[in-house]
Amino acid sequence: MKTITRNKRSYLADNLVVHTWQDIATYYDELSSRTIENKDELLKWMHDRSETDAVLDEEYRWRYIRQTCDTENEIDKKAYEDFIQMIMPNWMTFANQLNKKLAENPFINELDQERFFIYLRGLKKEISLFRDENIPLSQQVQLKSQEYGNAIAAMSIEHEGNEYTLPQAAVFLQNQDRNLRKAIYEKTADRRLQDRDKLNVLFSELVQIRHQMALNAGFENYRDFMFAELGRFDYDVKACEQFHEAIKSEVIPLVKKIHQKRKQQLAVTSLFPYDLDVDAENLPALKPFNTQDELIDKSVACLNKVDPFFAECISIMNNMHYLDLNSRKGKAPGGYNMTLPEIGVPFIFMNAAGTHRDLETMVHEAGHAVHSFLMRDLPYNFDQEITSESAELASMSMELMTFDGLDAFYNEADAKRAIETHLEGIITMLPWIALVDKFQHWIYTNPTHSIDERENKWLEFQSELSSGEIDWTNYEDFRKTLWHKQLHIFEVPFYYIEYGIAQLGAIAVWRNYTQNKAKAIEDYKNALKLGYTKSIPEMYKTAGIEFNFSKEYVKELMDFLKSAIG
Repeated sequence: MKTITRNKRSYLADNLVVHTWQDIATYYDELSSRTIENKDELLKWMHDRSETDAVLDEEYRWRYIRQTCDTENEIDKKAYEDFIQMIMPNWMTFANQLNKKLAENPFINELDQERFFIYLRGLKKEISLFRDENIPLSQQVQLKSQEYGNAIAAMSIEHEGNEYTLPQAAVFLQNQDRNLRKAIYEKTADRRLQDRDKLNVLFSELVQIRHQMALNAGFENYRDFMFAELGRFDYDVKACEQFHEAIKSEVIPLVKKIHQKRKQQLAVTSLFPYDLDVDAENLPALKPFNTQDELIDKSVACLNKVDPFFAECISIMNNMHYLDLNSRKGKAPGGYNMTLPEIGVPFIFMNAAGTHRDLETMVHEAGHAVHSFLMRDLPYNFDQEITSESAELASMSMELMTFDGLDAFYNEADAKRAIETHLEGIITMLPWIALVDKFQHWIYTNPTHSIDERENKWLEFQSELSSGEIDWTNYEDFRKTLWHKQLHIFEVPFYYIEYGIAQLGAIAVWRNYTQNKAKAIEDYKNALKLGYTKSIPEMYKTAGIEFNFSKEYVKELMDFLKSAIG
């Protein structure tokens, strides 16, 4: 069985394990005080710092992984909180000191400016944003965000004497029995509404803390602070607004047609929210797998048909037990691929319940995982600190390219259904992405809003960015809190439009793939190997696509999708 071990360390003790800050503090002290007298010594210092950051970052990520795998494990929970409270403040303080040390070093001008342009640009940004008074606020935000994950993880419903997590309950929404779908939807909605006040208050607290962080850093609002924090050097607020408008004009009409067609196919007078996941022709829900092992085996076979390297990545992770895929009570919500920067092998976490959506999540996270493997050989930890626009291009392109391998899961007819469902899902998802992004722009540029104002503004934007075909009668209260389902709003604010930008890019990658598979995969791999050593537009160009979200480009891509759906 093939596995990977980490490279031998050149600066830190090879047997060092970080339990407390004291375990690694001497290395940061030495980096801070070291005399650097020429370019080669500066490069050595950068390498040593990179290694130290990678070790500490990997420890943080493992602690995060463990507490999401079991939110009820008090030992893992405490270990994560200890890192946030006892290690993170010291690390942030030293990071700022070391950033300044590099920026002020006279030999920085002798470095290859093209090679290090992206890193040094980000370094200057980090120095300009750092404020000591934001360290405790950042801690508060991380711990409060954890409260959201714990609240969602604790949610379950009862049906016919059995308890189901919300991901497990969502499987029933694909059932042909409309009364059953309605009952499950209402139970789920009622369970979420039980925490409505708690989550609203929690979010209001997060907004205020984040706004204060922005003020401390000299910004008028948290949105502008986050655009700087996220390193959005390649697009701005106006570009996001352009994206919102392009989706509204070029995508919403397609969503309307999809919903109207679904209404006719289901032969219903009103299309309710519980009618959106069932097969439109009332065929049984697609059932791609039953167990975690089956999901892994079939995913490897699927990926192998696209490119053997993709399959090998998942096989290695499986051999190393770096996959936790099943839904269970006490497990945090959502799914992620967590890059582990020292060993260079990522960890995939998700909440699978046997649905086609779970299959989509698996190949999505596999795209992230492949990205991690392709960046393993980059010499510096900071080279792998990729932007979300690049990361999500990797994952969303993989979702589309793996259409080629769906015969690992389905017969020909079901594979065709799965592809059509996926492509329609892209079209219906784009307005949700625009909605979540637009909503956050409003939230953080109006930080003194009330809970009622926030819920009403959500309704206003949702009406603007939806088909108008869904009947929300009797579900108005739940509709006001639909955004509570989106963990990004609570945990990683403003990280969402990246999905839309990358989705447009992924459609373009897939279009290339349908025309010349070998070249498209080569371009895809070459783009991912860059890590963050080039700008986003340059990375997209390497992938053979445009970094563009104008109305004209969105229309061109939507026309391609329409022809693919047939």
